[in-house]
Amino acid sequence: MTITRCVHRMPVFAGHRIFLTLDREKLFAGNNTLRALSQTSRLLRSIFLPVLWERVHACFTPWNQPLDPITRIVVEVSTDILMRRMVGIQKTPYILPYIRSLTVTLVECRSGNWAPMEEFVRILDLLPNLKDLTMLMPQPDMITLLSISCRHKVFPSVVRLALDNCLAPIIHCFPNLQTFTFVWRREFEDVFPAIQAHCPHIHTINNFSLCPPTVKCLRDAIPNVRRLSLWDPPSSDFCLLEDMDALSELRIYRTMPLNEPQEIVGAAERVLCTSKAVGRKKLRIYLPEETSINVFWG
Repeated sequence: MTITRCVHRMPVFAGHRIFLTLDREKLFAGNNTLRALSQTSRLLRSIFLPVLWERVHACFTPWNQPLDPITRIVVEVSTDILMRRMVGIQKTPYILPYIRSLTVTLVECRSGNWAPMEEFVRILDLLPNLKDLTMLMPQPDMITLLSISCRHKVFPSVVRLALDNCLAPIIHCFPNLQTFTFVWRREFEDVFPAIQAHCPHIHTINNFSLCPPTVKCLRDAIPNVRRLSLWDPPSSDFCLLEDMDALSELRIYRTMPLNEPQEIVGAAERVLCTSKAVGRKKLRIYLPEETSINVFWG
């Protein structure tokens, strides 16, 4: 009781200052801590409830996919995680303004079970502050249905989008898109024309595949791209990115250790040196041993 009274007397600015000094990812391993804090007092509710609902996941992961109890092999999906989560959000409308990031897997949406897709699209219409959207694992027979459902819809608040490449037909729904992340580093042909036609503000491409056809698509569709992230690019192909006038940041992710880091650093630096971008340029190389190389100049 004494602790509760002290919390109630805590100035609002002090509560926010304490929270902003915390490492959220390490301190809150799950939502139970945030939920408990948000139920402690009105003050803590105002601080922690928005954090609890800032990122919403309705997806199958290595930790929640249904497994056979004996073989421990993933079994046919029979749960309705997307449906339950979307309906649950609609029943608690006070959390809608807090949701800024939404990640869903569409694997349960099938020709005989289209209701989860319908509820998901309805939720997108209800989120005024949604900034990040990730959509994974759509079933082939549902892509057309999703495209038709979103034909006349616009979600202007979304600025960061990650999609399976087969969902290019719905990119027109996100006219204010600034960052696009490829889920699979292949089959770019449909995505870039859609971005070029409907997303004039885009400046960042993540999970990009460095090869002549995709670089040509990139140059044609987004000539003013400013940031690129690449996975395991061969240093010999960096020359494909030279003379991109607006490019100011490269992020390189390595799944294997670098035997000769100077080679790839030098190749990436040459790319950025040919850019006419004004201001500081950044090169970040992320290595598998949880270390990184950072180079800044300009």
